[in-house]
Amino acid sequence: MLKSDDQRLDFAYKYPFSKEAKELVAGLKLGSVNDQYLKEGVSRLTGAFKEGSVPHEKLRGLNDLKQTRVLGYVYARMLVSAIGDAYSISRFAAAEADAATFFLAFDTPDTMIKISEEIGLGLVKEGDCFSISFEKFVSIPKKEETLKLVNQKITSGKVTLDVLVAQKFLGYAIEKEIASRLPIEKKQLPKEVIEAAKGLKPQEQRIVLGAGKGTYAWIEKLMATPITDVRHRTVNLILAPYLTNIKGLDEDSAARVIIEYIERCKKVNPNTKINETYIKYQCKYAKTKGLRPMSLVRAKELLKGVADFE
Repeated sequence: MLKSDDQRLDFAYKYPFSKEAKELVAGLKLGSVNDQYLKEGVSRLTGAFKEGSVPHEKLRGLNDLKQTRVLGYVYARMLVSAIGDAYSISRFAAAEADAATFFLAFDTPDTMIKISEEIGLGLVKEGDCFSISFEKFVSIPKKEETLKLVNQKITSGKVTLDVLVAQKFLGYAIEKEIASRLPIEKKQLPKEVIEAAKGLKPQEQRIVLGAGKGTYAWIEKLMATPITDVRHRTVNLILAPYLTNIKGLDEDSAARVIIEYIERCKKVNPNTKINETYIKYQCKYAKTKGLRPMSLVRAKELLKGVADFE
């Protein structure tokens, strides 16, 4: 291989969701299903399901193994699409994003900017920190305390992030990007992949709420996982009041967060009449009236059969 090809492969095995990885795979002009890469895909997906982890050790040289890792990702995407379970897709996306975040810790700021541009995030390097528009920041679901809006520095519509926080944030953005590209339509999947997927047990979706620190920790957990039902009342009784009057988001920003959440809910159960107009109205109403989200006790009744509570 030429040095430039080595560099491209080195980038692709670390970030197999990237454009460089796609171009590399396209250049290989693979035809029929390859058993070696299919087995790698099964192994990769199994790791994501059981341990929440995919291979992410740094490799020096070993170009054949790097190529296998890239193609294992391709096959894992097909396998999880064949399973078709929304929770399995989210587990896969989270594991892949964690691996990418690991590599980002050893990579350059230019790599962070490059990946950010590829997924339309608009991260900007400013001195020793990074900045991103407020709208983009709140559009990415985040689970960690360090990434909560209340802990960020906001100036002129921009959120400033130090390097470590920016890496974590980019990891969540990568997770969202990977999940948004799935599932691949089954008619596009090779029969060998569909057959191999039958041996992989989809993970059971179970939302556990009520654990964690803080009065509203259960709402953060709720927003991290899509639900199949009771979504209208969840929006107007929990999410809109919480985002506007507890987290302090403006109406438009709160609406964008809820719209993204409902889109994820649709992947689990597409049957809903909730639209952007309804969501924006509920955010405006909650903000105007100063509403607070319902209590955990009442939420247990509302979400009975949809979410489990500790």
